[in-house]
Amino acid sequence: MWGIAQVQRHHRWLRIRIAATVLFGALLVGLGVAQLLRNTLALRATANATIRDDTYLLRVIDLEHLAVDAETGLRGDVITGRSLFLAPLHLAERRLPSAVRLLRASVASTHADASQSSHLIAAVDSYMSVYVPHVLDLLAHDPASARSFAATLQGKQALDAIRARAGVLEQLLSSRDSHRQEQAQNTANHSVTDAIAALVLLTLLTGLTGAYLGHLAVTRERARQQSDQTAQTLQESILPETMPDIPDCELAVRFLPGEGPVSGDFYDAFSTGPDTWALIIGDVCGKGTAAAAATAMARWTLRSSLEQGAAPAEALRLLNRVMLGHQGDPRFITAACLTLRLGAHTASATIAAAGHPPPVLVRPTGIPFAVSAHGDLLGVFREIRLQTAELELHPGDCVVAYTDGVTDQAPDSRSCEEALREHGGASAEVLAATLERIARRPAARQSDDVAVMALRFIGALPPRRRAAAAALSEP
Repeated sequence: MWGIAQVQRHHRWLRIRIAATVLFGALLVGLGVAQLLRNTLALRATANATIRDDTYLLRVIDLEHLAVDAETGLRGDVITGRSLFLAPLHLAERRLPSAVRLLRASVASTHADASQSSHLIAAVDSYMSVYVPHVLDLLAHDPASARSFAATLQGKQALDAIRARAGVLEQLLSSRDSHRQEQAQNTANHSVTDAIAALVLLTLLTGLTGAYLGHLAVTRERARQQSDQTAQTLQESILPETMPDIPDCELAVRFLPGEGPVSGDFYDAFSTGPDTWALIIGDVCGKGTAAAAATAMARWTLRSSLEQGAAPAEALRLLNRVMLGHQGDPRFITAACLTLRLGAHTASATIAAAGHPPPVLVRPTGIPFAVSAHGDLLGVFREIRLQTAELELHPGDCVVAYTDGVTDQAPDSRSCEEALREHGGASAEVLAATLERIARRPAARQSDDVAVMALRFIGALPPRRRAAAAALSEP
């Protein structure tokens, strides 16, 4: 049996072992907490660096957007000849010094390579101080040169250079962020290994975070599905499901959607009465659901007014009033309307265009030319000027209408008239395919929508002669 002294010694060693165990546990907890704190500080430093880089990226994007806004205002003034479109350009000029100063401050705070940002600043400065004054000077003394494809291409190239510089910086910041995130992951893994107590907490936090992220993922998926359904509904309201068969005519359509969920271009063809038909084509500025709603409204407004017997110019003026009375986000629209009255041997066409490229008339012989249908943009001015063109179509004549996405995509200076010159007498399908090839020529993905409509009058020919004419029109 143990004596009292032995029991006391046993209790003393037991207390010592307990104390040692507690101290060791406390030491492990302390080491784990210290490691966790060190890693937390490291993650905090990573987060601060990421915030600085994000601010840097926002400064880059802001500078790029100033150049885009300036180009938008400049092109609006060049196209319309109205100085009110220069408001975005003047705003960009006022904000440019501040944007450059903030970008340089971000470069200094992130200790990043300043050469790329200097290239971007130089490109924007060259565009604003050299190209813009050059175009404004041309517009004052030689408006035709200011509207020429060469001047437009020069501005597009300068803007593409600015976007390329901004893209290099965005890629650089993205690579840095990826590397920083990898280091943060390694730090977190070391924290899990070295601090057992922190592992429990991190596991709980990870579980809670995972549950929250799962909830966010489900919510985001539902929102995406609703957005897709909305986009599909809007797209169905913008473009017709099928095109009608117009007697004694060929009708060919091409549509190439640009970047974005819903297109801004629209077109339609429909009967307005016995032997009378109408064709419409247009382009709404901007992207997204708001622009899509405006596009659907434009299409159905024009269709309703033309079906009720309105002339093309009257339909365009009605749409202008509707756009000005719309309470939503203000947008401008370009559009062209054509009404067709069919006869036995000829057809009469009335064409009106508002801020839209005039359609091209292609005859079996002769040089294609743009019809004399011009007018102001819709949704900008309360009173608009419209010049209507009256045409008499003979068998083989074709009217080709298109949106500006066709010419904006072209890498050379060929106009649509020049591209169609060698296809006189061809079918509507061949003429529409010709403009489609022009729009598809760039290798990069197109940013703007493209719509083409080609209407060829054949006339009331006997079936045998009609088949022969169709065979001769094929390339």
